[in-house]
Amino acid sequence: MNDEKNEKMNYRHTIRILGMKISSHNFFALILCSIIGVSMLHNTLYRNKKLSTNTEIVVAKIVDIYQVNNGLRLWGYEMKYQFYLNNNEYVWRHSVQKNELDLIHIGDCIEVIVSLDDKKVQKWNKSKGSFKCQ
Repeated sequence: MNDEKNEKMNYRHTIRILGMKISSHNFFALILCSIIGVSMLHNTLYRNKKLSTNTEIVVAKIVDIYQVNNGLRLWGYEMKYQFYLNNNEYVWRHSVQKNELDLIHIGDCIEVIVSLDDKKVQKWNKSKGSFKCQ
């Protein structure tokens, strides 16, 4: 009797897709992961497109380096940098890996590639490293 009841309960919590039974919890997790994946892919393609055309290279001054908590007790690092483009000041943040901390110092400059179509799309040119500001 209990086995029959459990089977009915399990049947209610499954979804049949393409002839396969899948748990409703797993199905919704799969849908959520798919949406996040498509969103991340779209953002990456958008950034790459914006950074491949109509860009300008600017020199930015590092104004702060700090440790951040992302809410999951995982710590990371960010640097805040400042630059001017067309007489407008921009202050932006960039995530930094722990092994990159030795490469950057407050007061140094870095080279940043900025999309002129969308100023929020920027990329630190890591191959140049950091250098003393002039």
